[in-house]
Amino acid sequence: MNTTLRSSLRLALVLAPLSAASALVACAPEGASDLMDGAQADAVEAGAPVLAFGDSGEDVRWVYGYLRQYGYFANEALAHHYPGWKPAASREPADPEVFDEAIEEGVMLFQKAYGLPITGAVDEATLAAMQKPRCSFPDFYTSADAAAGSHNFTLHGSKWSKTALTYRFANYTSDLSQASIRNAVSEALFDWSASSPLTFSEVSSGEDITIGWYTGSHCSASAFDGSNGVLAHAFFPSSGGDVHFDDAESWSTSSSSGIHLETVAVHELGHSLGLAHSSVSGSIMYPTYSGVNDAPRDDDRAGIWAIYGAFSAPSPGGDIHAGQGLSAGQSMSSYDGRFQLVMQSDGNLVLYKLTNGSVTPLWATGTNSAMPDRMIMQEDGNLVLYKSSGAPVWATGTSSTANRYSRLVVQNDGNLVIYNQSGSPVWASNTCCH
Repeated sequence: MNTTLRSSLRLALVLAPLSAASALVACAPEGASDLMDGAQADAVEAGAPVLAFGDSGEDVRWVYGYLRQYGYFANEALAHHYPGWKPAASREPADPEVFDEAIEEGVMLFQKAYGLPITGAVDEATLAAMQKPRCSFPDFYTSADAAAGSHNFTLHGSKWSKTALTYRFANYTSDLSQASIRNAVSEALFDWSASSPLTFSEVSSGEDITIGWYTGSHCSASAFDGSNGVLAHAFFPSSGGDVHFDDAESWSTSSSSGIHLETVAVHELGHSLGLAHSSVSGSIMYPTYSGVNDAPRDDDRAGIWAIYGAFSAPSPGGDIHAGQGLSAGQSMSSYDGRFQLVMQSDGNLVLYKLTNGSVTPLWATGTNSAMPDRMIMQEDGNLVLYKSSGAPVWATGTSSTANRYSRLVVQNDGNLVIYNQSGSPVWASNTCCH
């Protein structure tokens, strides 16, 4: 590795730390793909580790510096800016240029955080993960009151006390039209609200979340460092939830050029809502940025549900509006009481006719073997049965822009129907006229 490259790597590893309770997306060190020399590249092609226990040299120091930057080893700056933060590794290396048991432990923890095979060696997959753009929030950090769980998502521990949130744009980037920016951010917010009870409204003042573009030192947040460095940062609910984008970047709504705004926005807004990082590759809250990825996955849904619940309860009567749903064992009836939709404990969603004490099934999803435990009338117009893990089991397939904010109705004629905002039916159980 040449001296200039090593200098740029070291500089990148001592980027200014975050301000309290914020989260940044940062690019990997420029030229990091050249970390390996020719012999190491040959080893990668042969499937051998790039670096492993017993190795030494400046490449080992680079790995140590990367792990230290993101919270695996002692870091005074992280300790200052993150209350309660502690290094993930249980010990420090005796020499940062020697791949000893401490660095091996750090690598194993990194592999765990990224959902990689836990080998303790810096293999091809581990090196590739270290070279990707990523969120600069330290791995394995949560606040003291964060909830523990069996899933891969991580809850920071703070949340909004309400589910109807507002936002405002403080300013805009000149890279895109204001309409394009507002649409991209609106879509990012909708990604979170579609399968949760959260709602978002843009306001001109008195907002919960402020969104803006800045360069260099700005407000009370960490300074941005120009193009190809830090992309954005966000604050957790306990610190206001604001989102700042670096205006030195080239922002785009295209999948083929620039930094994809909706992808960065949906990740940062996840932090604004109280989510830390997930170890599930491909999830919105996975630490690294790898291009367009603007739809929450199973693990992201499970995380947001753990904070705010999956849906709000429907009002009495035969309608379930967008954002409402039923848990296992719950039901809703038509307005005349003759028909009942039941989310059964066995995972089956069943429409029954009630007549003179008798109960007759008219329609069912047939999902008892898959055991979903919740039904949600999503804001995107889709009626979906989910497992608690966030995995969808059954859906009407009616998600579309035209069907947003649809409602599900158990009609007095025995038909189960989804109507869009204009009143047009978009799906039915075809059980009419009983």
